Amino acid sequence: MIITKSTSNNKPITTRCILSVAIASSLLLVGCGDDNDFDEKVTDNSDISVKSISQFNKATINAAFSTGDSSTPDAKCDIKIEKVSYKTKGAAGEDATATAALMLPSGDSADCQGDRPILLYAHGTTTDKAYDFAQVGNPQNSAVGEATLIAANFAAQGYIVVAPNYAGYDESDLDYHPYLVAEQQSTDMIDALESARDIIDDEQDNNNTNYTSIEDSGKLFVSGYSQGGHVAMATARALEQDGETVTAIAPLSGPYALAAFGDAIFAGNVNLGATRFAPLLAIGLQKKYPNIYNNTSEIFKDQYANTKLPNVLSFDQLVNAKKLPEFALFERSPSNPLLIALPPSELPFAPLGFDNTSYLIKTDFRANFVADAIQNPDGLVPTVINALPAANPQNNLRKALKDNDLRGYIPKMPTLLCGGNNDPTVFYDLNTGSMSAILQQASAAPSVNLNITVLDVDATNDDDRDQNTVTSIGSAMSNAWMSTDTIDNIQNRFAASLTAVQNRAISNATAAGVTDSVLLAQAAGAAVLENYHGALASTACTQATREFFEQNFNQS
Repeated sequence: MIITKSTSNNKPITTRCILSVAIASSLLLVGCGDDNDFDEKVTDNSDISVKSISQFNKATINAAFSTGDSSTPDAKCDIKIEKVSYKTKGAAGEDATATAALMLPSGDSADCQGDRPILLYAHGTTTDKAYDFAQVGNPQNSAVGEATLIAANFAAQGYIVVAPNYAGYDESDLDYHPYLVAEQQSTDMIDALESARDIIDDEQDNNNTNYTSIEDSGKLFVSGYSQGGHVAMATARALEQDGETVTAIAPLSGPYALAAFGDAIFAGNVNLGATRFAPLLAIGLQKKYPNIYNNTSEIFKDQYANTKLPNVLSFDQLVNAKKLPEFALFERSPSNPLLIALPPSELPFAPLGFDNTSYLIKTDFRANFVADAIQNPDGLVPTVINALPAANPQNNLRKALKDNDLRGYIPKMPTLLCGGNNDPTVFYDLNTGSMSAILQQASAAPSVNLNITVLDVDATNDDDRDQNTVTSIGSAMSNAWMSTDTIDNIQNRFAASLTAVQNRAISNATAAGVTDSVLLAQAAGAAVLENYHGALASTACTQATREFFEQNFNQS
């Protein structure tokens, strides 16, 4: 569970130059579809409305939505994409509007009609204000990759998919996004789910043919990736607290140990994508906890303090306009003795997170955070004492992070936790690993009946690690897929995809005239970092989620 453990083994060889070029546009998931502005339909509930966006038949899905390997099965169903507008709340409890994609299976197969399960899906981090999960098939929208992946793996397999865009994105009237504010984000998800269910009922009453052949079976699955992994887990907790039945959940590559993750980053273990995440997180948390700063210039350097996220400009455009630094979160050579005394990070990409001029977070703010982390340490950082957050943090940002840390949640429904141990964006051992340890300990109590599978899709460095790539907690060993080769296939496909990324990078470098073996290895390593979180692990964990849900949970 130590942050440097999973990334110090089997390190790719990298240089700052190659990493900067390779990683710039690849940290986050992207999506797809064309908003055709079909007539908007107002339902019997005036707070919600729906409009048709697009539709795809099976042939198109198989031809255009393929991931390039066998991880996504052939489509069983055509799909119709609707967009739901609904009301929710912001982080401060203020009224807000938001939108969600509603994907409907259709077709003659029994898998595409009658009682259908619902997947409530939470997407990954984006800085793009226009992000819209209803834009399946539209390469002009940054949701295209993730939305297509979910459409092909779930809607085309017979699931009704509800995928909120979140407050602050798309057509939402909220002028910020409550990033990783667990209470708000789970409320937003549940509001979207309830609105989608109301839409289905109303449109059936109105004999809308997009809806008349399907019914909500009552089986509810919850999943999400990256930011969405945290959101999915928080949503499952909220639903469970409300007494709602959840069939199974699959949080994927999420920052569940948010307080420890923050401590690790401020200590110098800067993750890839940090300059995207930090403004979203600080601004979103400030709305709920208004004592983190008095104004943004207290936390961010002056040239970046007024940059709003989400933004109508892309991240690359913001960097080019010098409104955000590309990688550097902190000052490289601070004069503060406390920061000078911190041990250097063992992460091969961490040096990208530092610069002496163009860095995001002010050094004094960082020093105050680190001082409190030293005085009131988390149970995971800098060394593993226990798996729990700090008992009594005094720094206001650390307090807010602890309040949204999910390490106290013990899911009672069948659960899959999935990720990859070399993830440079959301550190696996610190987040998924710590949850695994806590859940294993919880399962030892005689009154607790858990069914939790923890899957590391990256077995390529298994010989260098002392953790299992598959951990069965409680009754999980009796799950149907444990007696098949499904998990081996998932890991093998991941390994093959990783090798293909390396080979493609070497081939491209060779074609550009590079012959030096060290430089070729650097190119391969940079390509792996570029693709690991947003492509390799996400595809593998999505396959794992589909296979996990398609066990007895969906048929029972």
